[in-house]
This record gives sequence, structure tokens and C-alpha cells, in this order.
Amino acid sequence: MHKLRQSAAFFAGLGIFSLLAAGSVEDEVDYSGLDYSSPAYRVNYKDLADEFDENSIAAESKYDGQLIYVSGPVGSVDKDILDNPYVSITGQYDFASVQCFLTPGEVEGASSLRKGQRVVVAGVVGGTTLGVTLDGCRVVSD
Repeated sequence: MHKLRQSAAFFAGLGIFSLLAAGSVEDEVDYSGLDYSSPAYRVNYKDLADEFDENSIAAESKYDGQLIYVSGPVGSVDKDILDNPYVSITGQYDFASVQCFLTPGEVEGASSLRKGQRVVVAGVVGGTTLGVTLDGCRVVSD
């Protein structure tokens, strides 16, 4: 009976892990048809993060799925645990942050960005669970 419970617990854990992993993998969305020259909003990273901090429901309603331009200093250029490349826009001493997940064509160009450099990125507002994220990002100004 003990082995049966262990097996059941193992498979339940495996199922939960699979659901979490599948939910965190970005769907393969084709951003090639997106008009990056016409953002719905142009915002500073801190103002955007503050809007979500003050009223997440209102901010999600306003920005979710919208193409926006976000300006601010580069906090990092890195990859997440699933190997997705991103640029983090954040100040040196604040917790406001916007993660911009890059399109495949933008990875090479982003390799020249440096921490603290001011940039403008364009992307589609996605998840907001752990800060604001933009998907399909391009660097439009550096």
C-alpha cells in the first residue's frame, strides 16, 4: 500500500509539474505581421510598473494584448530558465521592472546592449504575475 501511495504521489507531482511547465512556455506566436511603428501607448517603465502596482485589474484591462513602447535603462540582457532571451528594463535602486522577451530576430541586436543604457522597446503586454512582461519584443531605439 505504501508503494501505491508513493507511485500516486509521484504521478500527481509529475502531472502538476507538467501543467506548470506547459503554462510557462510561451506559445509560438508569429509577431511578423505586427506593425511595430504604431504602439497603443508610449510609457516609461516606472510609470507602467506603478500603474500595475496601484491597480493591477485596471492596468491589465488597459494594456493586456496591446503593443506598447516602454522606455528606460537596461537592467540586464539574459535568458530565463527556459532559455528565452529577454531584456530587463529597470532602475538601479528600484523594484519596478519590465521584462521584454525578444523575437528571434532581435537576439543578435540585443547582444550589444549594456546595463544602464537607455532604450525604447516595443512589445505586446503579456503576463503580469511577477512584474510586467512584454512578448514579441524589438528594440526600437538605443
